[in-house]
Amino acid sequence: MLDELDRSILEELNVDARRSHREIAHRLKVSPTTVSARVERLEAQGVIRGYIPLLDDEQLGFDLWALVGVRISKGRLREVEERLARDPRAYAIYDVTGEHDALLIGRFRDRRDLDRFVKHALQDPHVERSNTQVVLNRVKEDRRVPVSRRPPDHEPAGSAGASAPSLNR
Repeated sequence: MLDELDRSILEELNVDARRSHREIAHRLKVSPTTVSARVERLEAQGVIRGYIPLLDDEQLGFDLWALVGVRISKGRLREVEERLARDPRAYAIYDVTGEHDALLIGRFRDRRDLDRFVKHALQDPHVERSNTQVVLNRVKEDRRVPVSRRPPDHEPAGSAGASAPSLNR
């Protein structure tokens, strides 16, 4: 279980994971030793799994994103997903319900790169078919996990009904 201090530390790291424990401690009005101990515990528990820079994929030559739904032969799901996951262009792979068995989100340099990836995937004897959708615009993309217990200050667009009173103080 995370307490409010753990959540506050995670919120600070979500803003900038390079912040020193001393700076976080100053912002939260606790000792640097407390922050260090909490971060070590969160790492040991697997709540914090690592630290990576957020890179601009377009500046690194990955101008095309695509979602690839994959239908896989029964009993071969994990095996095929693991093969697909070895490709560095695979950003994420999910088991899903519905028409496809797996959904792959991939980053590609261009249409030809995507074409090669899909055709290679279709050569797998256990891939029955695929359905590829090209991403036109990324409206929201955020790898940070929300850690606050507070509800959003507003209802999502299209919500009906009276809004709940705000718990923010």
